[in-house]
Amino acid sequence: MHFNNPIPTRAPALFLIPGMIMGLLLARTHAAPISVLVIGALLTLGLSLWSNIRKDNRWLWAISFCLGSTLAFWVYGQARFPAKPDPHTLSLPAREATLTLGVKRVLSPMNVYRSSSGIAKVLTATETSPVQAKSRVYFRATAPEDSDYVLQRGQQLQLTGVLYPIQVEAGEDSFEAYLKSTGIHYAFERTSALSVLKESSIFDRFCMRANDRFDEYLRLGTPTKTHLTNIYVAMLLGKKAALSDEQTERFRMTGTMHFFAISGLHIGVIATVIAQCLLLIRVPRRFSPWIGLPLLYLYVEITGASPSAVRAFLMAACFWLSFAITRQRSPLGALATSAVAVLLIAPEQLWGLGFQLSYTVVLSILLFGLPLYESLLQRTHPYKMLPEDNWTIGQRAIAWSYDKLLLLFSISLSAWLASAPLSAGLFGFIAPGAILLNMLLVYLAALTITGGIIGISLASAGLSGACAFINHSAWVCLGLMDALVQLSLHISGSIIVCEEFPKSISYIAVIGYLGLLFWLNTNRERMQTKAVLIAPAFICVILIIGYLMSTLSPQ
Repeated sequence: MHFNNPIPTRAPALFLIPGMIMGLLLARTHAAPISVLVIGALLTLGLSLWSNIRKDNRWLWAISFCLGSTLAFWVYGQARFPAKPDPHTLSLPAREATLTLGVKRVLSPMNVYRSSSGIAKVLTATETSPVQAKSRVYFRATAPEDSDYVLQRGQQLQLTGVLYPIQVEAGEDSFEAYLKSTGIHYAFERTSALSVLKESSIFDRFCMRANDRFDEYLRLGTPTKTHLTNIYVAMLLGKKAALSDEQTERFRMTGTMHFFAISGLHIGVIATVIAQCLLLIRVPRRFSPWIGLPLLYLYVEITGASPSAVRAFLMAACFWLSFAITRQRSPLGALATSAVAVLLIAPEQLWGLGFQLSYTVVLSILLFGLPLYESLLQRTHPYKMLPEDNWTIGQRAIAWSYDKLLLLFSISLSAWLASAPLSAGLFGFIAPGAILLNMLLVYLAALTITGGIIGISLASAGLSGACAFINHSAWVCLGLMDALVQLSLHISGSIIVCEEFPKSISYIAVIGYLGLLFWLNTNRERMQTKAVLIAPAFICVILIIGYLMSTLSPQ
């Protein structure tokens, strides 16, 4: 039994993030002369270096470093972001265009109407086209009836179709609003002529074939008249399209849709499975990341390399690599480093809800959930006055169960506190029942993911019968998960609808909450006192204010 074992809070990359965010925000909204920004960045960063060497004014260092990084990433953002379309251009009607596209992400490989959709980068465009090279568009293409064409990431296509400006209203929650938030302003649909200029790489084709095989493996031994197989495939491969509309709605409304995005839970569970397998074959811990991370990245690519999967992989990689190169592991440092890497690789993700939820939730778990767990365990452990060596078998079982229950509660509560304001402002509902529901589901989901990975591995080795057996055990877990989700929908108060919840209040709540967490963690003794209640109280008060504003606002 270990009390007072706080996680390390040293995270140098964390100091870069405020300036990085402010610089990218300015680059998205305001254009400025590059030369002026570069000179300003060099001067202010030089001042921060000088003040750091002298070590006589920490405030001067902080201000100059934040200002310098802001200017530097203002330059970086202007270089990376495509030019924003003129509002007048966006108001023009749809028009025909011929575009050459590089497929970046496949959203729907093929449906019954032989239609595929995805997100692509414009390589070339006709002169009259409102979108130009380097812009990104959402597109939908239809393959000819006599063709065996399948849309794949990495392909280069030439399409002739109609460009529609994406129009959304303020506060709208839709797929179109998501596209606009990520810098995509046009949809390219009703395509006619389609030609493949360049096929995807050998690696991309391998990943697509592996994805199809994994789908088949997860369906081995499928019983008749079951809806669980589609949930299984959606959870293991991130294929949300496999879910029915009814399933999607109930998982979304109960705050459990995150189980179907390849994200932190999936990557963490699979990384643990790989690490344990490497330990079984006597691979030293310091070498295991160099073997495990390529395998983990292969899974990310096979499942489509969604932004949430790549973010989770970078988090896992930063933490796992610390085992190989340092003695002290800092989850907060790994989180900050992965955030910097994500924004360097794809700065447009800053406006994605997935990025915002991922990092606020994990930050809340690290700065509030785990310290809360340590504090509660120290205060309420049933055998804290009894030496552990004197515990009976029954007492050990009770202590183990209590420890796991307390950890689940702390993590679930901290995740809910970080996500509830964004859920209210962007989706129009608050799900208090998700705190208990996620506690019940997280182990079932982890068992399902573990079983799925073991089953896929067995089937890949030619043991299809063993895979089918594992699939049946996973379906038992999925059946319990689905039953619990459906039950929660009938519990009064588990979901509170607030469709007019102000989005501005949501972001004020999140920023204020994270600020309180950093203040609490500047002195870890505060986490052992009643001061720890300030953060959840703040979120609850803000949610109540936002809910009252939503109910009193004119419809």
